[in-house]
Amino acid sequence: MEADGGHALHRERRTGHLAVIVVQNVLVTACLAVTLYVFWVVQNQTPRAEQAVEDNVHIQFYETNVLSQNGTVQFIGVKSSNMMSLANGKKDKIYINCTGPYVLYMNLCYTTMNEQEFEVNLQLQVPGRLVSNFSLNAERRGQQLDCRGLQSTAYLRRNEEASLHVYTLNGFVFKTVTVGLNYLLGSRCDY
Repeated sequence: MEADGGHALHRERRTGHLAVIVVQNVLVTACLAVTLYVFWVVQNQTPRAEQAVEDNVHIQFYETNVLSQNGTVQFIGVKSSNMMSLANGKKDKIYINCTGPYVLYMNLCYTTMNEQEFEVNLQLQVPGRLVSNFSLNAERRGQQLDCRGLQSTAYLRRNEEASLHVYTLNGFVFKTVTVGLNYLLGSRCDY
């Protein structure tokens, strides 16, 4: 075996190793390019997803301040809505445009006006029927506020006017009440 022949053999091996390294680097670069492209596409689609949520049939009210008696909740105003509104400018009636299931959600902070336990019923009503009911039982804990989140599924019909009623046996004070309704069928309002 000649010395030149040995060098040629090693050169072929080095060329083979170099080719493998080049192919590996090309594949890594291609994977990185695909990853960056997918990341860029997802980042650009995120605002569209948020917009789709805003397009769903819904209504959310501004936080309502102190309530301390039986009656119908008077909403201060609408924070966000799509295809829902307060009925004819009334601050206590929600006009329903789409028939179907809704999620009624509330965030409440309350305390009592005396040292007794109290029970409060919050009812979503439409003329002639009770749609949803929440019962709160609590006791006085000093001047401390108690805050709770509540949710319920409610079936409402087109052209109904819903209202939120408060009933209590003992003194209470709602310091803040946040209320909203979201249509579970998104923006599809077929009936």
